[in-house]
Amino acid sequence: MCRSIAITLLLSATVSIAQQDGILPVIVLDEFVVRAQADGFDIPTFIQLVKEDTTFHHAFLNMRVHPHRTVGTLRVRDVRERGTAEMYRDAHLVRMGAYAELIVDSAYERGKLRNAKGGHRFLTAELFEDLFFPSGQRIANSTIPDHLVEGDATSRIERYKNELKRFMFNPGQELARVPWIGDKLALFEPRMAAFYDYKLWSNPRNGHACWVFSADAKAGSDEDDTVIKHMDTWFDQATGQVIAREYRIAHNSLLLGFDISIQADLDVEEGLLVPTHVTYDGVWDIPLQRKERVRFHLRNSAWQNVMP
Repeated sequence: MCRSIAITLLLSATVSIAQQDGILPVIVLDEFVVRAQADGFDIPTFIQLVKEDTTFHHAFLNMRVHPHRTVGTLRVRDVRERGTAEMYRDAHLVRMGAYAELIVDSAYERGKLRNAKGGHRFLTAELFEDLFFPSGQRIANSTIPDHLVEGDATSRIERYKNELKRFMFNPGQELARVPWIGDKLALFEPRMAAFYDYKLWSNPRNGHACWVFSADAKAGSDEDDTVIKHMDTWFDQATGQVIAREYRIAHNSLLLGFDISIQADLDVEEGLLVPTHVTYDGVWDIPLQRKERVRFHLRNSAWQNVMP
């Protein structure tokens, strides 16, 4: 059965499924999904899995718990795409009982990454170091906190940092504390469904047979209607774990502007679902702050499964 015929035959069925789910108005299914339904693949159950997934966030929290090596490179560029500054870190995590510490083995910086007081001049560089190369001993804990934001963020910059963390680890969930755009991130809410095309298809990724759930902002829609412009998430067909995610979020207003693309590849190492590669490419424009264009790439390897 060709894909176009499969889609035509399933349109009425997918509308019924969407109504049953109460969230998605229509999901386009490819021919492999159609065939899988005959073998018991349940679309509403899978969509619920997509909405409630925590495996993506847990995979990143494993970076705080299990020994591994992390190599990261961050580059700042100007409006002409010329590199102006760079940061490099090569580190490994060690465990000491209930505590973990990331030891930096090699590091360098070039260009004007820091201000006269030694602080970061760029929000993304500060976040990059804070998330992936934290200093000092920490309790090894992979439990997802009740609130993704840790601590009491009082300054405007700290709030922006914390919300960017949320964007990275929990895309598709409403962020009530972000004015003007927080509710537009709620990808699965009925009020947002009118602005998106949804698709469910089959595609291998990182050696895993996967179901892929895609959401794309409708062509011709107003830029202000959506913040998530595109998101593909690969789910392992056997385990339901997220194997990869690619997404772009963008917004532009007098209060805040950004255009960020993120690609995260995950795999199972030593029995652990862990991030193997993360690529970030973003523009971040905050009033009274320097507009920044930053790319970074992170690679993790040599994982060891150590119980907390």
